[in-house]
Amino acid sequence: MIKIENLVKCYDDVVALKGVSFTVEKGEIFGLLGPNGAGKTTLMEILCGLRRLDKGKVIVLDIDVSRRPDKAKRLLGFCPQETLLYKYLTVRENLVFAASLYSLRSREVEERIKFLVKFLDIEEILKKRVDKLSGGMKRRVSLAASIVHDPKIIVLDEPTVGFDPHVKREFWQFIKQLHEDGKTILLSTHNMEEADELCDRVAIMDSGKIVAIDKPETLKRIYGGNAVINVKVKDFHMEKAEKILHKLKPKRENNELKIFVNDPWKLMPEVSSMLFAKGVLAEKIEVTEPTLEDVFINLTGKRLMEGVN
Repeated sequence: MIKIENLVKCYDDVVALKGVSFTVEKGEIFGLLGPNGAGKTTLMEILCGLRRLDKGKVIVLDIDVSRRPDKAKRLLGFCPQETLLYKYLTVRENLVFAASLYSLRSREVEERIKFLVKFLDIEEILKKRVDKLSGGMKRRVSLAASIVHDPKIIVLDEPTVGFDPHVKREFWQFIKQLHEDGKTILLSTHNMEEADELCDRVAIMDSGKIVAIDKPETLKRIYGGNAVINVKVKDFHMEKAEKILHKLKPKRENNELKIFVNDPWKLMPEVSSMLFAKGVLAEKIEVTEPTLEDVFINLTGKRLMEGVN
């Protein structure tokens, strides 16, 4: 559906994209995970024909975006971080205007608006001006405007940035439903939970480069490091527990013993049995598995959220 080949983009002396290459397959949710300044937005704007590339090639459904941008744009629905909407128009007026950009017939416009109103649950605000809406509702309407022409590919730039957890998860459900309806989705995020929850594959981006691409679980297995078994016992049993588990090389940290292993779920019952056999009852034994944050740290040497506003 999307093919990016050796993409380069410079702004004066700053190289925003340094030979980026990847493909997005039909029907998948593909994530660009990285901090602000990684080049995610620049890449998406080039893909959607909003910026010119300096080198490389961008292909959307066999169409070269640089050569035939208008045709490529009709296949894409782009929802940027900034609101797409005219604040003094009503929600309905904004949707009608967006549909007019794609020369939809009046009947098609009404059908699409009817579908989007139900899909995004925005019927109650159809007649409201955009400047009277909450941030979450503006984002819903912005998404509606970006897909009013029923594109095959949906491009979402930081779709839930600034949302509280409840609204964020609501928006995730919209994205999942679009995916179930057969849409191919490219989204950028600096939220590791979002990438883990939504994406079939993830490209880890840093400083204009892609440093790894794969399924989230595969990335965590290869680059995330060991999982941790966290063991908490009574303070007066701490030294005894350390001696019992010494072969597992536990590390004491914040009044807990941490055991770093590859297969924590297999070892956890054994840890509990070893302690119990010596008269030590664990207050807590839980597993912490590697995250995409761990992957990013191990690949780049810095935290994913560094520099994120």
